[in-house]
Amino acid sequence: MATHSKRTPPQPDRPRLRSHGATPARAASAQSATPFAAAGDEALALGTPLVLDKSFRFDRGLAKRLRMREINETEAFTLRDATGVYFRASVKECDDRGGVAVAYERMNLSPESSVDIVLACAVLARQRMQFVMQKATELGVRRIVPLLTEHSVQADDLRAEQPHAWAGHIARAAKQCRRSSLPHLLEPQGLDVFLASPLLAATDLRFFLDDRSESLPPPGEGPKRIALFVGPEGGFSDDERQKLSAHARPWVLGGRVLRAETAALVGLTAVHATWGDFTRR
Repeated sequence: MATHSKRTPPQPDRPRLRSHGATPARAASAQSATPFAAAGDEALALGTPLVLDKSFRFDRGLAKRLRMREINETEAFTLRDATGVYFRASVKECDDRGGVAVAYERMNLSPESSVDIVLACAVLARQRMQFVMQKATELGVRRIVPLLTEHSVQADDLRAEQPHAWAGHIARAAKQCRRSSLPHLLEPQGLDVFLASPLLAATDLRFFLDDRSESLPPPGEGPKRIALFVGPEGGFSDDERQKLSAHARPWVLGGRVLRAETAALVGLTAVHATWGDFTRR
């Protein structure tokens, strides 16, 4: 651990979802406090039941949210109908006022995570942090908190790692995994700031991945919101580990030292295997 048989969607002639000004990912970032943050978005939903192969209309609000997901004329999207069932649908026409789509597949399982996961990951070098953004999205993380730690990329060097591109990687990963919602990307912040935040205080269970501890997390009883801390290459410093221990439990995942981006992937998988989507229900 780092201390360190489905139907093919119809292909009607569909105009591109038009957006004026900034690209969808940058538009989402522009709504946030910093250029490196991006507002999250709940699962797309329709207030009426859907019928397979039958067209339905959607309003300008949903059209705007599709643009946040960078949906274009060759792609489908996921939404939930009034009965709580998720469907895959393809756009037939759309502009800034709304549009028309058709549902072509009923999903047997929800694409949304059964637990609310907050991933607080130390900022890694460019491609490695992009990997974390992608895989965290695919694994259903609800909020991503880039942490500035002693051994992470430093604040003065942040722009060189292209954090403005993180929101785009999140949007494209959400499309790829057929997720209906978008995770909330928070601005990069120091460990002390996040440890004192209301977001962390609202979680039920908190863990930090650590290879210098003998402790293991207890199973817990159906937590609703979990916070997982992942350190940079080289791990959290001794001072940071002491601070984390006051708020979270250490979690040892085997005897191997993993690269930081691997640890994030393994840690999220372990969360789902213990409390989330991979448990038997």
